[in-house]
Amino acid sequence: MVFWQREFYRQQTSMAFGQTFELDLPRSGYLGSVGLAVHSSLVSGAVATAEKWRLIDYISKIELIGDGAEVIKSFDGRQALACNYYDDRVVPWGKWGNYLAASNRQAMVINLGRYLHDIDHYLDLSRFEQVKLRITNDATSTQYSTDIKLDVTLHWLREPSGATKGYFREEEWKLWNPAAATWEYTDLPTALKIRRILLRARPGVDSADAKNNSSMGRLMYDIDFSLRTGVTRVYRGSLDNLGRMSMEEQGFRPQTSGLICRTAAYGFDVGLGYVTGFVSAPASMGATPATYPITLAQGDVQDGSQASIAYQADYPLHWRADGYGYMYNLPLFDSQFRDDSDVLDPDVDKVVACNIQCQTGTTVSGTNHVAQNAIVLSRLVP
Repeated sequence: MVFWQREFYRQQTSMAFGQTFELDLPRSGYLGSVGLAVHSSLVSGAVATAEKWRLIDYISKIELIGDGAEVIKSFDGRQALACNYYDDRVVPWGKWGNYLAASNRQAMVINLGRYLHDIDHYLDLSRFEQVKLRITNDATSTQYSTDIKLDVTLHWLREPSGATKGYFREEEWKLWNPAAATWEYTDLPTALKIRRILLRARPGVDSADAKNNSSMGRLMYDIDFSLRTGVTRVYRGSLDNLGRMSMEEQGFRPQTSGLICRTAAYGFDVGLGYVTGFVSAPASMGATPATYPITLAQGDVQDGSQASIAYQADYPLHWRADGYGYMYNLPLFDSQFRDDSDVLDPDVDKVVACNIQCQTGTTVSGTNHVAQNAIVLSRLVP
């Protein structure tokens, strides 16, 4: 009988600030997914103006590495959430809040298959001598009062009826800083078949107001995706158009929510590249209700960084947003068939090109960080 075993491999393991946590996985078994949960408690008032206000913002790298060098998974925490979302079509659970010494939590699943509990695709750990899980954070005691606690859950496929069709290697394959009115020309690798191409566009941010300096749509204003050295065009258009089509084609869109205690006029990232709806209300933490206006947010639908117009002590803003571009990611290509018959084979269709232009006049600078674009590939390793 085929079944899935869920093993709590590590619980409440401490990860020191600014360090890389390493964990050796078992040397054999059929691994379908790795579940991660991180949590810690904020220093009261520490991120009232900081851009990075959620715990996941401080997870700078998550990796699965085989035999010390072979990339199985490699991305930062926010990218891991996006990959989880586009796999399972459910927003990963997290407790996003910064009121006083709030507890911060984030859960996610890193799938070796197409989705959680994919019986066709999984990693046979015996193909490597050793697989390591590595998690790096850049948090400090300025932001958090306790070490980051980590839970690891392994999802094992037991008694499979056939052999695996392979696993999916997923990584931030190309990163670059866009320049206004400039094209970035890219030929995709031919070594492995491609299951999914995610495009990520993160705007630059200034420390003065923690707001985005631009939008994801302007950072990838013109996209030319083609096969066979430009003979066969697959997509030509903007990232915003791709976002609207993503909701129609995939039949779902992300929603995020949180409790934010923010200095007035400072932005806070809601985890969406394009906000189609935003509702908010003051959450009274005392005996009497809040007295300041309920209309608190500046709803720029092209900007994932919202802002509170007013702020009153002990009355944080409770908000919910929906839209597209979860964690500033959108799928350019996404195969759907379990038998892999619709995966992209760049070796057959070469040259596969993904050329992207940043819009003229776009602000790409930022004192916190400059704008960054990325191509994130999920490729089938047979």
